Amino acid sequence: MKKILLNAAVGYYKGNMHCHSTCSDGKQTPEELKALYKANGYSFLAITDHDHLNAHAYLDDADFITITSMECAIKEHPEQSTLVNQRMKVCHLNLYAKRQDNTEQVCYSPVYDKYSKGARREQLKKYDLGYKRVYSGEGINDFIRIANERGFFVAYNHPRWSLENYKQYSQYEGLWAVEVYNHACHTEGIYEYDIGVHDDFLRDGKRILLTVGDDNHREEGSLGAFVMVNAPSLTYENIIDGLLSGRFYASRGPLIHSLWVEDGRVHIECSDAAMIGMTTEGRRHAAVLKKEGEPLCSAEFELREDDGYFRIFVEDARGRRADTQAYFVGEILA
Repeated sequence: MKKILLNAAVGYYKGNMHCHSTCSDGKQTPEELKALYKANGYSFLAITDHDHLNAHAYLDDADFITITSMECAIKEHPEQSTLVNQRMKVCHLNLYAKRQDNTEQVCYSPVYDKYSKGARREQLKKYDLGYKRVYSGEGINDFIRIANERGFFVAYNHPRWSLENYKQYSQYEGLWAVEVYNHACHTEGIYEYDIGVHDDFLRDGKRILLTVGDDNHREEGSLGAFVMVNAPSLTYENIIDGLLSGRFYASRGPLIHSLWVEDGRVHIECSDAAMIGMTTEGRRHAAVLKKEGEPLCSAEFELREDDGYFRIFVEDARGRRADTQAYFVGEILA
């Protein structure tokens, strides 16, 4: 029996899940961001400005949509700046609205909102109900729980930049995904590709997806990381459904066309690669390497019931990777 996981016949839509505009500390307006990304083949964009939610549906057209979203911080010392206190731990979370018209300011805090001004600031006062963000496992889980209850799904951002490690993030519950690559951090010299964080969550029994984002504050940090959502058409509902159900992969460059399981083997078709590999829950891994003078655009790997889960990656000649979601063998082979 053939089980299709990613289907080229359905089609893909390319998007950036993390960026900033002049509504917070970005250098480009929302209009400039749309123009940049649309000109480079993107179909959707999440403008995740800091700690106050802005809807950008006015930018949408037949070939481009915006995801209503924001990035929220929970810091060890709320009154201090991470740019000044370089050793302060912080948890950064992206909140994405399941409905585009949901503009509720979840757990709004004027202490964290450094960017809204004038009439906008006055408008947000109605959300200042005294909620206190607490930097602890319990406090962050409370924030995530409230966001989920209010119609958002939550990604955990750049754990290395945030100076968080397993001790902190192993406590977090209710997350939709973890950001395994952050392009702005990478281009600024911070090590921020860490697929192992995803494995940490999975091996703790948490069904969490992986994502990537540019986190661009200026044009130079743009166009370096994207997700490809497998969806029948470009609507807000279809993109959100694809994201929530894991029908997408994350990439820094390589493209994955098809992924399926048949007769106990996983098959992948992709753009030309230097290496195609498989990771499992345990130590069993496998890889196919490119032979000189020959294209490497497909591979297949045996699956075993004791693999737990598997994830496929594609690496190109420049070292850029595409990663699928993790799939659980017992469910796939059932």
